[in-house]
Amino acid sequence: MQMRWLLVLGCLLITACSNPGDETSQTKSSTPAQVASGIDYLDVTPAPDVTPAPEEKKPEAPKEETKPEPKQEETKPEPKQEEAKPEPKQEEAKPEPKQEETKPEPKQEETKPEVTDATPAEQIKTIIAEYSKAQGSLMTEARKMPGNEGRDFYYAKLPALQQKCGTDLNAVVAANADNPANFDAIMWVTMNMAGSEAGNKAMDTLFEKYIDNEKMANLCGVLAQGRMPVKNVDEKLEQLIEESPHKAVRASATMALAKTVKDETRAEELYESLIANYGDLTSSMTRGKTFKEAADNALFQLKYLSIGKVAPDIEGEDLDGVAFKLSDYRGKVVVLDFWGDW
Repeated sequence: MQMRWLLVLGCLLITACSNPGDETSQTKSSTPAQVASGIDYLDVTPAPDVTPAPEEKKPEAPKEETKPEPKQEETKPEPKQEEAKPEPKQEEAKPEPKQEETKPEPKQEETKPEVTDATPAEQIKTIIAEYSKAQGSLMTEARKMPGNEGRDFYYAKLPALQQKCGTDLNAVVAANADNPANFDAIMWVTMNMAGSEAGNKAMDTLFEKYIDNEKMANLCGVLAQGRMPVKNVDEKLEQLIEESPHKAVRASATMALAKTVKDETRAEELYESLIANYGDLTSSMTRGKTFKEAADNALFQLKYLSIGKVAPDIEGEDLDGVAFKLSDYRGKVVVLDFWGDW
């Protein structure tokens, strides 16, 4: 198709060059329609066979030898960096609340008993009853603990209960001076807080104001056990023997002193005095026996069963049924084996 169009253009050029003066006739012979339409014109006038001259081929420039590009080293993939995890957001340190300066606690004033219609005797009785109840609860709790743990727990908590009871009792005594009911409060403090400042003060009060009280016999029984940390026990008992108007108090003081005194001769004199002067009386100290019965047993132990004393003679039968006396073996080493079956 391109070749055909080239031929048409070539014919047009030849015609224009060959008849330059015949412009008019050419224009007339060719209708506008023919000029405008290339197809009708080609159909009327055959185009000469004009073969265009072959274009001279220019020698191609020598191609430069393309040197092979240097082989690029293979780029190793960089190690994948671990994504940096965002650090946990630290909580802002809140300023610590400013501690209030601890002010020294005001000195507690001595507790005074509440105003009540109860008499001093009733108040004292109530305070002691509350202590007994608290002590019983403490003992119950301690018995639930294993081994010595319960014992240690009990004796660690007991002083606080005693201190509270003693403080309350002393408050009642201070508010009701010279009231006869005060004796029970002072006696309780003496017996339960012995060795403390309050206990020693109560003890002195008893011997100064209440030595003629019949209930002093209860104190003698506690002093006889030797467990109260009281100074000059022997002197206090001697004072009761000499000054108490009550026979039961003097008998209890005599028995207590006989048990605590270290001089055996003095102890024997006291037991003999009990037998002679108070033999028919009974006391909690004698556990249902008379003072005479209790004194006789004590004298026998003192004379024959004490360390260094001659053992009393006994009679019996050996395994073969032969009668013997302990005195038969005097001067020999004898082992006594006491046993029983209950």
